[in-house]
Formats: sequence, structure tokens, C-alpha cells
Amino acid sequence: MISAADLHTHAKLRSPVHHLDARVKLVCASALVAAILITPVAHNVRLAPYAGLLVTLAMLARLPLRWLLARAAILLPFLIIGALALPFVAADLRVEAIALYVSIAGKCLLVLLTTSVLMGTTPVVDSLRAGQALGLPRTVTALLGFAMTYLATLTDEARTMVTARDCRGRVRGTCRAVTVAASMLRTLMVRTFERAQRVALAMVARGYNGRMPDLRRAPARAGHVFVGVIFIALIIAPHLTGLL
Repeated sequence: MISAADLHTHAKLRSPVHHLDARVKLVCASALVAAILITPVAHNVRLAPYAGLLVTLAMLARLPLRWLLARAAILLPFLIIGALALPFVAADLRVEAIALYVSIAGKCLLVLLTTSVLMGTTPVVDSLRAGQALGLPRTVTALLGFAMTYLATLTDEARTMVTARDCRGRVRGTCRAVTVAASMLRTLMVRTFERAQRVALAMVARGYNGRMPDLRRAPARAGHVFVGVIFIALIIAPHLTGLL
């Protein structure tokens, strides 16, 4: 799960990808995801250029390989289940099933890598500002910001509770382990409610009146827009090549 440290650790690095305007990156990422998803199953080879493009971006951004693999590992159980189910498909449909499996697995992996590169090169606040500048309602950006920050905070708190449990000694027996886990979950839920109350009181004390502040900022630079146009052209190229 994501932690509070993961939200900004790699987003503070210095690279051409990090320096690019967040609005341009958000538009490019959305276009890339759309291009990946509309790729026909019969043309899985078109996914290869997108994979190469994402690997190049990750290298330019100097994102750690271990960090990217940890996020890609989320898909591993689903990929294994799908692979184990392939032998049970009828022989006359197996070729189509394998092509469909490769298409779904490749698209999921590329979309996950796209969001990982975007999150790893753009701070959360800049992403929210970019979304609002592109027309996303302020209420939606506020909810997304709360969700990201709150989830990271709860993850850190859960890890602290697990560390405290381990320091108290090993829990023996399945029943005992389940009981301890249920107790920890109950405590975490109570702490979640209490923290939400403290956050609400702090917001009211700072003058919150039910409306979120406007996060819009100055227009993007022409050079950044030009880079975005070139990137989108590279995204469209495989589909244009297939049409020609």
C-alpha cells in the first residue's frame, strides 16, 4: 500500500520529466491510457511501442526499478490466475484466449506503469491543480486530495501497529492471529473516526466554509505544450500506421 513517504519521495527528483508542466503530463498520460485501451486484441504488437515509450520515460525520470516493480506486483495474482485458467479453455478457442489474455495483461500492466510514472514525477498537489485547471470540479479535486493523503496516513499508522505487535512477541496459533488482527482493525477504525473529527475541526478553525480554494495557476509554457504535442503524436503514430 502507499505510504505518506511514497507520495513525494520520487516526485522531488530532478529530471526533464519532473520539470514538465503537470497539466501537460496529465493530458499526455490520459491520451496514452486511451490509446492503450483502444488497441485491438488482434494487434497486440502495437502495445510494444507504448511499452518502450514508458520504459524510456521511467529511465529519463530516474525512477527506481524496484519502486516500479513493487507497483506492478499488484497485478501478479490476477495474471497468475489467468495463466492457470488457460489450459482449461477448449482447444479450438485456445489461440483466441491466449491473444485475449496477452491483450488484457499487457494493457493493465501498461496503464499501471503509466499511472506510476505520473505519480512518481508529479507531486499530489500539482496533480490536483492540473486536474482542476483542465476542468475538474473543485469538490472532486478536494475529495481526491483527502483520499490520497488520508490513505497514506492510515497506511503508516497500520504499519506502526504491526511493528508494535511484532515487538511484543510472536503470535502463535491461527485463531489467536485472527483475533489479534480483528482487534487491530477495530482499533484502526476507531482511530480513523477520531482523526477525521480532528481534521474537520482543524479545517473549520482555519476558515473552511464548505468551499475549496481555487487551485488554478498560470498557463503552461509554450515549450511544455510543444513537448506534449510531440508526445501525443508519438502515441497516435502506431494507430495511424495500422490504418495506412
